[in-house]
Amino acid sequence: MVPKDRRRRKAYSPGEGIRLEFRLMSSSPAKSVALWSSPSRFFLAALGALAGMDTFSEFPYLLAHYGGGTFVVVYVLVLLMVAWPLLAAELALGRRVSGDGPAGGAITITQAIAGRPWRWTLWAAALGGFVMFCYVAVVAGWILSYLHTALTGGFRAATPAYIEVYFTQLAARPGPSLVWEALFLVLVFSVVAGGVRAIEHLSYLVMPGLLGLFAALLVFAATLGSFFVAAPTLLVPQPVPSDGVLVLAALSQAFFGPGLGTASLLAYGVSLRSSISPGRTALALVLAQAFVAWLGGFALASLVYATGLRPLAGGGFLFETLPLMAARLPHGALVAALCYLGLLSAVWLSGVAWLEPAMQLLTAHGRSRGRTAVGLAFAAFVMGVILTLSLKSWAFSFTFFGRLKTLGLLDVLMIFAVNVLLPWGAGGLSVLMGWASDGPFDRHGARRGARLLWLWALRLLVPAAVLAIILSAPRLVL
Repeated sequence: MVPKDRRRRKAYSPGEGIRLEFRLMSSSPAKSVALWSSPSRFFLAALGALAGMDTFSEFPYLLAHYGGGTFVVVYVLVLLMVAWPLLAAELALGRRVSGDGPAGGAITITQAIAGRPWRWTLWAAALGGFVMFCYVAVVAGWILSYLHTALTGGFRAATPAYIEVYFTQLAARPGPSLVWEALFLVLVFSVVAGGVRAIEHLSYLVMPGLLGLFAALLVFAATLGSFFVAAPTLLVPQPVPSDGVLVLAALSQAFFGPGLGTASLLAYGVSLRSSISPGRTALALVLAQAFVAWLGGFALASLVYATGLRPLAGGGFLFETLPLMAARLPHGALVAALCYLGLLSAVWLSGVAWLEPAMQLLTAHGRSRGRTAVGLAFAAFVMGVILTLSLKSWAFSFTFFGRLKTLGLLDVLMIFAVNVLLPWGAGGLSVLMGWASDGPFDRHGARRGARLLWLWALRLLVPAAVLAIILSAPRLVL
């Protein structure tokens, strides 16, 4: 007779492939995981997680430089091929971990055998989300400063020289920047500490408001004469060079815009009811994210075209294009303030989601959410101090793949997240969930054909896309 421990080891033999072990850990077995109040509230929270700042700060530039409607079509196709299978697998895995059973709001996902690096894949995704949050928290502090200046009329007579001096002085004075960042951290972690209920209340209020804001900005842009000159350029598919840059740009935006690789929807899926279909929900989320990105990008780009400017990408759009737009548009100060408010709302929603995997992993052994949130907030603020000081007191520059980087540790952090953590999180999770012999998709909850399509997309397509992103990121992202 085989001893009991020998039988257990035999069940996890390498010949049976990778196998996932799911454990729900709680300091109080009587407690139950908090589920989303309704599918609509979960949908708004998940959509907020996918509609990050890069979704709106990059999209106007991409529309203007990659063929308008042509870019939108390619972007949607890439989302369907890469984001849909990965997000569906995250939701399926999170829902399976939960099982609508006792979990105390905490999860641990470990791999029983076959390579210890898999055991740290979820930690890499959680760390990637935290690192990205620390980066955008610094940017959010700047956005708050620019929002305040726009509301007080500081950009009414802005010129390119004035805007350059303004940002230089902001970077040279760490105190005000850190105060604004601390305010943003209070906004985020007050929600994070409240768990699912606080997250869904925030999303229920902010996400519809964000959509309404961009719709109102688009209506205002339609009242300006040059809108109808720019609309065909931004909407109608335009010819683009056939060198593959369009596809790589769409792939990069589809990866970093929704924050793939942070395992946010896996964490949100832990509170998902078992009656919700991961595949259909992920499809609806992907299409909704594409619509929100198009709506925000089209509204912002239309306003920029109305001023005679051309939208810049990323930080250039946030801190150069928008202040100049405030000086050239009718009611420009109010319009710029509303743009900054919308971008800040997107950072708020996505930042809360990026922190959730780390929160669940850190509370897995009985730590309270409140204390864990305070600890993470302190760590994020310390990181913000270091990053802010690296812009002036500890400033340095370097060259990365032929491009001069002048933001010191802020650039280093971004490079580490973009080239290591997020690809590891997305690629590792896709391979882990795709090749697991006991994978995330319920054999009775999905059709066999759809399940096989998802699995092979996770096994081959998503890792190939991640590899392409790693190779192209220094040229297109950094």
